[in-house]
Amino acid sequence: MPLGDTIVARATAPGAGRRAIVRISGPGCAAALRAVGINSDLERLARPILLPVGHKVARASRPDDDAGTPHSADRVPRSVLPACADQPPTPPRHRPEDRSIAHLPVLLLTFPHAGSYTGESGAELHLPNCHPLIESLIELMCAVEGVRRAEPGEFTARAYLAGRLTLAQAEGVAAKISAESARQLEAADRLLAGRAGDDYRSWTDEIASLLALVEAGIDFVDQEDVTPISPSALHHRLESLIATVEPLLGSAPTLDRGGPRPLVVLVGPPNAGKSTLFNTLLGRTRAVTSSIAGTTRDAIIEPLDLSDVAGPQIDLADLPGLDAHSHTPLDRAMRRQALDVIARADVLIACDPAGRFEQLPPVSGPTLRVRTKADEHLPAPGASVCVCALDGWHLPTLRRAIAEHCVSVRRADDAMLIPRHRQIVSESLICLRQAAALALTQPGKAVREPEFIALHLRQALDLLGELVGAVSPDAVIGRIFATFCIGK
Repeated sequence: MPLGDTIVARATAPGAGRRAIVRISGPGCAAALRAVGINSDLERLARPILLPVGHKVARASRPDDDAGTPHSADRVPRSVLPACADQPPTPPRHRPEDRSIAHLPVLLLTFPHAGSYTGESGAELHLPNCHPLIESLIELMCAVEGVRRAEPGEFTARAYLAGRLTLAQAEGVAAKISAESARQLEAADRLLAGRAGDDYRSWTDEIASLLALVEAGIDFVDQEDVTPISPSALHHRLESLIATVEPLLGSAPTLDRGGPRPLVVLVGPPNAGKSTLFNTLLGRTRAVTSSIAGTTRDAIIEPLDLSDVAGPQIDLADLPGLDAHSHTPLDRAMRRQALDVIARADVLIACDPAGRFEQLPPVSGPTLRVRTKADEHLPAPGASVCVCALDGWHLPTLRRAIAEHCVSVRRADDAMLIPRHRQIVSESLICLRQAAALALTQPGKAVREPEFIALHLRQALDLLGELVGAVSPDAVIGRIFATFCIGK
């Protein structure tokens, strides 16, 4: 993202709401405000103003204006913005041609660079949530030379580059925006408050100290009377560090399916109608369906948005049928893959046309029992929901039930660390365990084969360096800020 420009963006989410915020940051902040009729002293913190709005562009409204005089730098258009639908026009103040002008009360907050979020001169306009008004205001500001629309995460990126935030705190902003539960909000607050960063730096300092001691042993390997650290002491300190780190990872293994969305899995015997229900929930044909049992041969995972029933976005998985009597190598491989996906599931949807649910795999998460093919009018004593995927009968009920189960799920990714941090800490923990295992197998007072232990410690240190900012590649920083929304 280019630096030095002035950036502007809507900082509140679009949609229903009474108020919206337009945020500006950069050296051209005052010029951008003048472009919409606001002459402001950027040293003042907050004040109400009247924003000129109307249906056409009018000339500067001065009693002594001449009809042919062009606009000057200090004569801004009296109205360059569309009027809000709910804002009554005010009587004309000067010229007859200004009858279309209204003055909209808004709140202007200005921030001198010394006290702003980004370390630059900045301002915010708090105004009614009128989409045409906001878009016109931003377009007029962007017409000023050096002013452009902000890229995703650019405000927080500038705060990071200006030293206002650490890299972990910047990620905490993104995590707080996207938090969907109290635990996710707690993890984001730990980052923003700097507590997570303090932990990462403490771990890094300990690993760096142990690495220095091990590498010192390499330098004095030919001197038996010099022992920087013994294997037992090294193992004890590594185990103590591992015991400190492990609780933050939660009890479940790190998921590798590419995101923090809950994983909901359709399970059941062959030809139970899972793939037909999968396609119906998605609203499109994604899985091949057939009356022949065993048509589905692989796990298919697709995103599903449940916002229409006040639910989150989830990952919905369709699996091969679980047949305990399969004997071919291919059938056994399919079953192993299905069980692996089931082990990672947050919610199971058990599908059974007969409603008996006799072959459910052992799971720790919640299970929603669904009798499929309900058009066959069979009794369903153990079903929570009966659906027919062909005509959509009770499908809204099923969607609401899935949403309720997903909202109540406490995910392991949600426990103490945000997903990217959890992945990095998990990988560094593997390196620490490998170093501890090598130290445990070495007898005597001196560390033998210190090069291998040093290699594992160096790998752990480099991984944690991405979190503390010591070794932060541009690609890592880019991935962090690419996850932001516009205006943050």
